[in-house]
Amino acid sequence: MQTIRHLTHLVRFPAMALALLVLTCGTPSRAWSGSQKLWIANDDGYGIESFSSKQLKKSGTPTPLQLLTYPEVTGLAFDKSHNLWVVIPPDEVVQFTAAQLKNLKNEQSPTPGVTITSTTFVYVYGCNFDHQGNLWLADYSNGSIDELSKTQLAAGSGAVTPAVVVKFSHPNGPNFVTFDKAGNAWVDGENDDTVGAFSPSQLTSGGDQSATVMLADDGSGTSLSAPGEIAFDKKGNLWVPNYSSATVVKYAKNQLSGISDPAPAVKLSSAIFDGPWGAAFDSQGDLVILNYTDATIAKFTPQHLKTSGAPVPKVSVTDGLYGYQIIFGPSS
Repeated sequence: MQTIRHLTHLVRFPAMALALLVLTCGTPSRAWSGSQKLWIANDDGYGIESFSSKQLKKSGTPTPLQLLTYPEVTGLAFDKSHNLWVVIPPDEVVQFTAAQLKNLKNEQSPTPGVTITSTTFVYVYGCNFDHQGNLWLADYSNGSIDELSKTQLAAGSGAVTPAVVVKFSHPNGPNFVTFDKAGNAWVDGENDDTVGAFSPSQLTSGGDQSATVMLADDGSGTSLSAPGEIAFDKKGNLWVPNYSSATVVKYAKNQLSGISDPAPAVKLSSAIFDGPWGAAFDSQGDLVILNYTDATIAKFTPQHLKTSGAPVPKVSVTDGLYGYQIIFGPSS
């Protein structure tokens, strides 16, 4: 992933190339109940897309609803009021209101209600809300996750200093951050093939921290290999797509402790995987995987996820765009 995915940004920003400047913000894999949409951040000039639950029931090339305000988008997160917070590299976070999202068929390029910037940010990608309503960003080049508090978000537009910055050496190259039920923040390490967790107390303290849990590749070179967006299923098992090895793996809840390199409880190597990067669960327990390389969206049922193998997805959808982060959210 580090040799392919980030090349687009190094070309656009040559002064940043030597420093490998990248940042990410990823949203939690919340399974919205009832009517829901799959929302996709596109980092190749096509803003934000959404597919309805009806469009994801059968394979094909459905036409998404688009929000086209920005040429590059990498992170998405919904707050409790159904407002959509969006990461715009290199250093912006903007908000679109629930009312604006409902009107996308009439206005595809609305003006954001809130625009927040920070000189602390180097290059932002993914984002996620914690259980208290604070928005966290994963800063690839700074080796940190940064918090915009709910108070800062409510204050509206402006330049801010993050309420908390948690710095670490490993995982190295964080692209996404997501939260488990206990409030631990889980971070991918694109550059060192790891996934690590930081406790709620570490998130409160900030500063230099070491992950309380660290998962590494099991020696196969395929269990963790440029890991992407982390997603938890309803039972608390952790799922990770691997861009470089074209696998998606599950770590059982009882494997998520200590510093170790366990073999995944389940490893999927479906033929449809081509640079798997985004991951999210819907309210039915289906796992949706987004390929960065060919922009294919593949849906796997809970039955597919029980054992290792090379399953054929229940549904595959292709839109031809380069998606970064995916989340399920409310239907607008």
